[in-house]
Amino acid sequence: MSDALDRLNSPGADLLGRVDAVLTAQGLPADHPATELLRRLGALPSDLLEAVSTWRSDPLRDTAADLHRTAEAYEQQRDQLGTPTGWEGAAGAGFEAQRQSVVRFLGETGDPDETSLLGRLRATAAYLEDVAEWLDRSRRAMARAVADALGSAEAVRLHTSGDAVAAATLAARILTAAAEVDSCGSAVVQRWAGRLDEVPYRPPAPTASPAVQARLPL
Repeated sequence: MSDALDRLNSPGADLLGRVDAVLTAQGLPADHPATELLRRLGALPSDLLEAVSTWRSDPLRDTAADLHRTAEAYEQQRDQLGTPTGWEGAAGAGFEAQRQSVVRFLGETGDPDETSLLGRLRATAAYLEDVAEWLDRSRRAMARAVADALGSAEAVRLHTSGDAVAAATLAARILTAAAEVDSCGSAVVQRWAGRLDEVPYRPPAPTASPAVQARLPL
């Protein structure tokens, strides 16, 4: 499904290509705000537009939905791990220890604990949904910046005279939007740091067989 950035991409790429060409040929005016933004982002406006225009959230949302379905399937399998009737002695105790260990590993229904497998699956899905939302917001922000640039007086001056100040001002609009996109992306990374590591399975402690237990000293 196309959005505003898709519709603005072609005219925006043409305008920002002109911006890049003027800035590359003439340089930035002294002390212009675009200077620091270029240094921070390390990319020209047209490159940033091209990068953001390729971002799509649908694959991430589809994968998140798959993870939710996987979590539901694990829940169903966990619920089938009931204690078998008629099992007694060491065999029954060993099976029950294994069953409890697997249940703990999978997690309880609705348990938000991200250290269980079910919790980690749902956390990973939530992370993908968070990234997908960031991608959508980023595309909207870039579309607004491109639309403002296309409708500006600076765009007219750039087309008619190749004015370097106009080019730098247009660049600053795009770079400012891209810097905000970058900051929001960093916030997503920080928000999920350490929450998506692998969940290890911890087997139950080994138990001594009845023959060994009989030889243990009191």
